Amino acid sequence: MNTQPDHALFDTVDPIARHDRNSLLRFIVCGSVDHGKSTLIGRLLYESGSVLFDQLQALSRFGDAGGECGEDLDFSLLLDGLAAEREQKITIDVAYRFFTTARRKYIVADAPGHEQYTRNMATGASTADSAADGLTRQTRRHAIIVSTLGVRQMLVAVNKMDLVGWSESRFVELQAEFGGFLRDLDIDEVAFIPLSAREGENLVSCSPRMPWYRGPSLLEYLETVEVESGPQNAGFRIPVQYVNRPDSTFRGYCGLITNGDVYPGMPVQVLPSGQRTHAARIVTADGDLVHARAGQAVTLTLSDDIDVSRGDMIADCNLPPTVADRFDARLVWIGPDALVPGRS
Repeated sequence: MNTQPDHALFDTVDPIARHDRNSLLRFIVCGSVDHGKSTLIGRLLYESGSVLFDQLQALSRFGDAGGECGEDLDFSLLLDGLAAEREQKITIDVAYRFFTTARRKYIVADAPGHEQYTRNMATGASTADSAADGLTRQTRRHAIIVSTLGVRQMLVAVNKMDLVGWSESRFVELQAEFGGFLRDLDIDEVAFIPLSAREGENLVSCSPRMPWYRGPSLLEYLETVEVESGPQNAGFRIPVQYVNRPDSTFRGYCGLITNGDVYPGMPVQVLPSGQRTHAARIVTADGDLVHARAGQAVTLTLSDDIDVSRGDMIADCNLPPTVADRFDARLVWIGPDALVPGRS
């Protein structure tokens, strides 16, 4: 059995050089239980050449450890690593996998679909449907959660199209239903792709079984979608996650730049104190940078010795953030009992 799928996902460029230059896409796969999410990701890993031969042997239902792999493989087992997950055939914890193609690097989170493990799904989304079942309550809940946590681009993979005879009318029906539901959420872009994860249809190349579909395959979409890193016109923002002070000669403020960019010498202010200073150094594991932008995790040093604590924000002096004591919020409540207003 050929251990690598026969398709042109790879080029002849040195793989290390290609890995360094490729952009990184993080996404989460979520939805209702038993809609084939783990199978979809496992099949995608296989089609992208990210599954080793010994893993294929372990997945084979018909072969043994030293024999040929069978054709009927359960790709969900590549994601469901817990014993309880394999026994129950459901995802319980969030599973993260890394894979790469000629165009991009990917980190994918496989979120549990069962209502009992919704809190685990919310954890996975803080870092991105089945044609037979339709739009379930849990799928709606997951869509609300990911939009609440800042996901603004959504790909709706309408899975198990083989169970409805590759029906265009069923796909259009679900597209209209889910599209109407998403209009009430903060989603900027949504794409719909009909597919069958188990059969491998519309995952890497367009399926001949659905000639009525004219859009990209799943992998084609993932390789070409443009991902915004945040509103660049809001000004520089870095919430301080950790104060790094290994000795008396160094004090740095670690965090993820959420908006804008920064450079040494740039005037900044610390909130909520309002003290002003200048950025001195941008320190990373690979050395100092002359410029950093939204999406990068850095350690920032300041030109003045001022009081900055974890939870403070370092921001652009010229484009300061709005300061308010009232705000609207959508709360993801993960407790077993109902939230009581006014209770701490």
